[in-house]
Amino acid sequence: MSFKIKTILLFLGVSLIPYVATMFLLGNSFREEQYNAVTQEMNTQLRLTVERIDQHLITLQKDMAFMAKSDLMNDMYTQDLDRRIGNTLLAKKRDMKLIGDFYAVDGGGRIIASSDFAAIGEIFSGPSFYSVPIRSSFTNEQIGSLKVDYRVENFSRFFSNSPQRHYFIQYRDGTSELRPAVFVESLKVARKLTGKTELTVVLEEEKAFAYRLLYKYERWFILLLIIGAVFIAVAAYYVAKGLIRPVIGLSKTAKEITRTQDYTQQVAVDRDDEIGQLSNAFNTMISGMDNALSEITALNKEIEDTQREVVFTMGSIGESRSKETGNHVKRVAEYSKLLALYHGLSEEEAEMLKQASPMHDIGKVAIPDAILNKPGRFDDEERRIMDTHAELGYDMLKHSQRPLLQTAAIVAYEHHEKWNGSGYPRGLQGESIHIYGRITALADVFDALGSDRVYKKAWEDEKIFTLFKEERGKHFDPMLVDIFFEHLDEFLRIRERFKDSAESDPQY
Repeated sequence: MSFKIKTILLFLGVSLIPYVATMFLLGNSFREEQYNAVTQEMNTQLRLTVERIDQHLITLQKDMAFMAKSDLMNDMYTQDLDRRIGNTLLAKKRDMKLIGDFYAVDGGGRIIASSDFAAIGEIFSGPSFYSVPIRSSFTNEQIGSLKVDYRVENFSRFFSNSPQRHYFIQYRDGTSELRPAVFVESLKVARKLTGKTELTVVLEEEKAFAYRLLYKYERWFILLLIIGAVFIAVAAYYVAKGLIRPVIGLSKTAKEITRTQDYTQQVAVDRDDEIGQLSNAFNTMISGMDNALSEITALNKEIEDTQREVVFTMGSIGESRSKETGNHVKRVAEYSKLLALYHGLSEEEAEMLKQASPMHDIGKVAIPDAILNKPGRFDDEERRIMDTHAELGYDMLKHSQRPLLQTAAIVAYEHHEKWNGSGYPRGLQGESIHIYGRITALADVFDALGSDRVYKKAWEDEKIFTLFKEERGKHFDPMLVDIFFEHLDEFLRIRERFKDSAESDPQY
């Protein structure tokens, strides 16, 4: 074998093979990342949908239990009360926009009252989604059952379908309902309903649609790979006519790049012949790979930004259920970051708290509207239910391993704790309350008091300042109160910048 052929083979070995291997490694890494991103996004959407359905079913069960215990149910056998019970059940059906009916059934299975008045007097034989015993308030004996014919069509309101993506319900035996279409190839993620484990919600997406971006990049990747390989092979032929030393330099550089993954390195060969041209081409190739890595880094940042946007949107959803605007969570976020920085937290940690603080009231999504939006003071039972939103929010977020959602879980759990231990849900005291919870507590109360609500006007600033001084060391961390007053002008500027005209918050 001639020296020229040996030189060509040597160059191909140290240039073409590392190039192809590196490109395939990058391609596989990008492909795997895209696969994971698509699956993760589908799982996130499915989890949110299932949580909404579970909360809806919990509310349905609680409402049924409440109706079953009402005084109206004590005498199920009086015709007048049967009509009144039926009207109550009909009102609940309309309120829930229920597809199906409620039935009050006696011990013999006869329908005593129903949201479907035509069924009264018949023997109940239909499917029962939930059944709650009706007991006499005098003897505590079961005098009947409250049943609901809850059909799977009710779940459709929670599904956001499109031609390429849809939800459906699957039973234990594998049969399904509400499935709009069957794709030739699809991706599926499934999650059981907590309150109805025999039902599974499936999110299905057409595979070609899910991976459309990846397929596009793969075509370009193969084309660039072929072009690069051809270029290197042609260059090898001409380099064989030159000296071996520059080739060895190229080989060493290629190996070093493969080892360190540092694509900013360049080959310095000051020649006008083929070897110089090859060196310039090699440098161009490495720069292109560096740009490709930069694009992947930018895509990673976009994913992180999307996560922050989802967190902020979820926080806004929690606030909007109590008829608040998005600016409440914006102001609380800005106040929280400012307090965190002046308290001594790093810029990174303060920014994390800013991004997480909009989730402080996410637990409100599990609170019934009748309580959440009540324009007045709560009674004891309503207050107890409202106070559960802190722990509910924590339960929604605590399982995530993402630092941002872990921070949000702490904020949701502890933003109603008080410095003197009189807060809830755990009655923590002093520095046993996480600094995230202490900061968000002050920021949330300041914004709530300074904003109009459906049952009150915004407090005057002096009244708020007086309260903060009185609550120093009681409700609030004394150090945070001092920071607040030392930098009061900055907090007021934030409030003015994100001013909103219509908010309500029944929390304080």
